[in-house]
Amino acid sequence: DSSVVADVLDINKTLPVRRNTTQPIWANVWVPQDAKPGNYTAQITVSGKNMKPQTLQLKLQVINRTLPSPQQWATNLDLWQNPYSVARYYKVPLWSKEHFDAMRPIMKMLADAGQYSITTSIMHKPWNGQTEDHYDSMVTRIKHIDGSWTFDYAVFDRYVDFMMNDVGINRLIASYTMIPWDLRFDYYDEATNRIQFVKAKPGDAAYTEYWGTFLRDFAKHLRQKGWFDKTCIAMDERPMKDMQAAIKVIKDADKDYKISLAGIYHEEIERDLYYYCIAYGHDFPQDVLARRRAEGKISTYYTCCTEGFPNTFTFSPPAEAAWMAVHALGGDYDGYLRWSYNSWTRDPLRDSRFRSWAAGDTYCIYPGPRSSIRFERLIEGLQICEKIVQLRKEYKRTGQKAKLQKLNNMVKKFTPQAVPASKRALAAPMVKEIEQLLN
Repeated sequence: DSSVVADVLDINKTLPVRRNTTQPIWANVWVPQDAKPGNYTAQITVSGKNMKPQTLQLKLQVINRTLPSPQQWATNLDLWQNPYSVARYYKVPLWSKEHFDAMRPIMKMLADAGQYSITTSIMHKPWNGQTEDHYDSMVTRIKHIDGSWTFDYAVFDRYVDFMMNDVGINRLIASYTMIPWDLRFDYYDEATNRIQFVKAKPGDAAYTEYWGTFLRDFAKHLRQKGWFDKTCIAMDERPMKDMQAAIKVIKDADKDYKISLAGIYHEEIERDLYYYCIAYGHDFPQDVLARRRAEGKISTYYTCCTEGFPNTFTFSPPAEAAWMAVHALGGDYDGYLRWSYNSWTRDPLRDSRFRSWAAGDTYCIYPGPRSSIRFERLIEGLQICEKIVQLRKEYKRTGQKAKLQKLNNMVKKFTPQAVPASKRALAAPMVKEIEQLLN
């Protein structure tokens, strides 16, 4: 049930290397957008005790093309962040200056990968015990003695403002969730001076009163902040009947709310969903997808703990991460979602397993922050996607039909029909082949 794998990209200033062994080095080069095309060289010097320094040559060819900055990439990346995990690992008080200082480089890594949305929690433990550090509510609910309600958004506002203005992720706010796994909803009760819970399911009067009251106030607050049009009331993997009941509560509170779901495709609720993410291996009907795009809606796919291939477990072949990104275009989606960016295990630098979840399922970067091979390969795939998007535009504009057809034919191979799990070994050469075509 365990294995030692090469995944974490460490940040040691010095490293002991035993005699007659090899030591891999991962080198990242961020090419400035204003770099002139041409061949660039650099040197990496290896030195140590009782040895003559050895020089390794690094060569880089920069071509006459420019990628937009990551936040302008067309492919929608949605990796759920966990601020609570950061506070626990670094032993800092929640929402303190030290907490935000610890989160800043972690979240900037995500912004530089092209992350689309901010993950926020509007209730206590939306996913129960799926992570080492459960999510608390970023909104405080107070029920007064006279039965009226007050909602405090101090944590929500500070986190969203930090992610938007400090980190640079500002396109969408995903607020989870109205339909948790355990249908218990917290609030502070002034009469008893205690935290109490409402236990109710979608469709119950108590559920409608609890959420309807909040959503009306939340809409007012979001509009005051200028965030309403960027916010989705988000759910994941919930039954259609529950979704229909929740959607009614949302629309009754404010008909202009955006709603998102990651889960099974349901024709009955598709039109109600601004952001719809379906599981790997499932497709949107082509006419539905065309209409959704015309309406400016988001249609993506996700993987989680159930797919053996493709995935980003620590033991997954690294090329699968790049393959999965390109599949977003091969499967004709708008992007890719995964529930886990940094929900670290108890000892994340040593053991990436979490209970019954596969190793690495709950996070793809490490404390430090340290990147990982699978995260870097995912970024590689996202860069491939953006290159495809840019070349498609150029080929259409310049009438290069043959090149466009060749590119599209290759992209269409990145599907489960062309590469089933039994042929997962094809992922790596496919990624290499499309990179050669693009570069």
